Amino acid sequence: MMNPFKLFPEPQAVRLSHICIAQVVVCASALTSNAVLLSKIVPTLISGFN
Repeated sequence: MMNPFKLFPEPQAVRLSHICIAQVVVCASALTSNAVLLSKIVPTLISGFN
């Protein structure tokens, strides 16, 4: 017979995994926005030095 405790994970583990997933989403969003911003600014800066 299956162990019923393995069927439902601990609430702390679920909350921690949700927090980790949220952190990954926020970090990916920040990295993406920085990359887009830099792709717009860097060519302008480089052309300004010439």
